[in-house]
Amino acid sequence: MTQLQHPQNTEAKGEVSAHAHPEAWKWYHYFTFNVDHKVIGIQYLVTSFIFYLVGGLMAVAMRAELATPDADVLDPNLYNAFLTNHGTFMILNWFCRCRDNDGVVDDWCRS
Repeated sequence: MTQLQHPQNTEAKGEVSAHAHPEAWKWYHYFTFNVDHKVIGIQYLVTSFIFYLVGGLMAVAMRAELATPDADVLDPNLYNAFLTNHGTFMILNWFCRCRDNDGVVDDWCRS
């Protein structure tokens, strides 16, 4: 039997079977509560992709605003917030990927 297809307990209620399997984890439990280095690497990749996507959408909105002379796409305060957050997301994503533990920039970031 696999973990997902465990047999039903046939014991009387109130008794705990010695061979009862724990309930199977869902996929989000695996990626939320895990200390495996491979899973943490996947978490970093997914998080950085989400931030790049949000930063890219902010860049598209700012370019749409700059396509016309009037402020008709974004409010000026929202444009300033998008500009600040876009720069923060992109710079911090680059620094987090290109910095090792000693603070030395990796070779692939120098080119």
